[in-house]
Amino acid sequence: MNLCILQAEIMQEPQLRYTPDNQLAVTDMLVQVPGLRPDDPQGRLKVVVWGGLAEQTVKQFKVGDQVLIEGRLGMVKVDLPNGSRTTRPELTASRIFPVHVGDALVAEDAPPRRTPVTEVPAPHSQTMTPTDESSGDSTPF
Repeated sequence: MNLCILQAEIMQEPQLRYTPDNQLAVTDMLVQVPGLRPDDPQGRLKVVVWGGLAEQTVKQFKVGDQVLIEGRLGMVKVDLPNGSRTTRPELTASRIFPVHVGDALVAEDAPPRRTPVTEVPAPHSQTMTPTDESSGDSTPF
């Protein structure tokens, strides 16, 4: 299964268009993904969104928004201005979630957070005795 989840910043305003044959909504946008390490360069990726989610994306998101994008990663062939072809990665989004930097998104009906455990108790040690078959006495494990 091909499933990617990326946290990204929207770098280009989402552009809504419709397919000529059945007028299905399609949105394209360019996002920037941070590198894995501080010294890694940021990557840019085209994201394509279809249907009702495409229309919602245009209404809800703008340049500079931080988002989590869930989708399918693929490679597409692109014609360059000089006449040659190349391939580039493209993410077809199935879900997009807003990320509020510095704020935790918590559902109103979420259970309260538990305090982290700082000490782990030592495991209970129990001396195991072999089963005495003659008396029928056994020690449960």
